[in-house]
Amino acid sequence: MLRISASPLRPQPQPNNWMSAGFSILELLTVICLVGIFSSIALGWYGGNQRVVIERVINQRNAQEIVSLGVYATLGSADFVVPGDKLATAAKLIGGVTGKQGMWKNKLFSLTNMRASDLPGALTFVKFESDLLLYDPEGLQP
Repeated sequence: MLRISASPLRPQPQPNNWMSAGFSILELLTVICLVGIFSSIALGWYGGNQRVVIERVINQRNAQEIVSLGVYATLGSADFVVPGDKLATAAKLIGGVTGKQGMWKNKLFSLTNMRASDLPGALTFVKFESDLLLYDPEGLQP
């Protein structure tokens, strides 16, 4: 009977030493900390820019609401315009005014979802010409 023995040229498997391959726990924790720091910086920067954009869009939407309600109140001959004073005119719309003629007679025009503290930002997108409130999308009017 012929026996074949293992070849001495074949490498013998060595026991795995987990410390010699891969990353140490200290290196892994360092990378996790760095990723956390960089992501918190990036999120803070990104969130700060978004906040400015969101505030501008909210102010534009509020300005559109003020102007559109002002148009309907003007058509109903409501007495709400304070000549030359956008803030007082918009404040009257927040309080509510009543139409005096046409199909809007005795109808209440009121900015129910807006507070007086919302007006300064919104009024930068409103211009006042000939006792009419007009929307200014660029917000260049004082």
